[in-house]
Amino acid sequence: MPIDQKRINGPEGSVPYQIFGKYRDKTFEERLEDVFDSTGRRKCGRGENESRKYFMKLGVVSTAKGSAYLELGNTKVIVSVFDPREIPKQNKFRELGVLYCDFKFSPFSCTHRKNPQTDAEERSLAAAMAKALQPVVCRHLFPNFQIDIFANVLEDDGSVLAAVITAAGLALSDATISMFDIVTATTAAVFGDKIYLDPTLAEERICLEGSRAGNHGVLTFAKLHTLDQTSELRQTGNISLDALKLACQRLNQANNDIAPIVQQMLVGKVQKHLNEIDLEEEDELDNTDKDDLDCSSVSQISLD
Repeated sequence: MPIDQKRINGPEGSVPYQIFGKYRDKTFEERLEDVFDSTGRRKCGRGENESRKYFMKLGVVSTAKGSAYLELGNTKVIVSVFDPREIPKQNKFRELGVLYCDFKFSPFSCTHRKNPQTDAEERSLAAAMAKALQPVVCRHLFPNFQIDIFANVLEDDGSVLAAVITAAGLALSDATISMFDIVTATTAAVFGDKIYLDPTLAEERICLEGSRAGNHGVLTFAKLHTLDQTSELRQTGNISLDALKLACQRLNQANNDIAPIVQQMLVGKVQKHLNEIDLEEEDELDNTDKDDLDCSSVSQISLD
């Protein structure tokens, strides 16, 4: 069997370290007690409508046209956007540009080591990511062209799709790709009559497995802030119509809370760029003044 030379391979007889952990043989009820108390409150201290802290940074990949790094608690993602290029192997002319989205988990990002080959989960998340970004980009300005967007998950601790969509909107703006609006995304987990905003990975697993609680599942909601339009709604699990409506209302409000943070990041990027231009112009003026001063001194010496 061929060996992948680009990464360090473990011994063939190795076993996952998780089998030695104390949480391996826990039942669903025991894992439920680790995450929620008897009243349904989170044991981490966050409220039902409270999100984890965000950290964002632009321009982290020097080889890409635009990039963004986002942390949401322990969830860490990085998204890169490259220059538009002609659609490969395309015979028909397309009036609208194409977004090629690649979603990839790092091998060390999950509890179980991920295979380097793209699996069904990554393809499904890439399709959801493309659906959320297509209404945002001005694709009519890129006929017969393709924009490549690569998302890499460095650590998965829940709400990973929402984090990638928000980071992708920042990366597209950093790449100066024409957009109709900024895009943000949030995630909510439903367990019975409880709705938990921004769930961790443990909370997501509990809500996906909790069929005995009636309503159970995970929702990811992407929104265009200024236009007040929904670009993507992804549901996993079995959720009633009333619970779905209430969850969407909370996710809509959560997106409205995130939008000013994204706007502040973009405004800060523009201000930094303008300051750099001003400094370059001042340096050019200083150099011009020095050249004029040198010329005048030379002419004075020649006159003397």
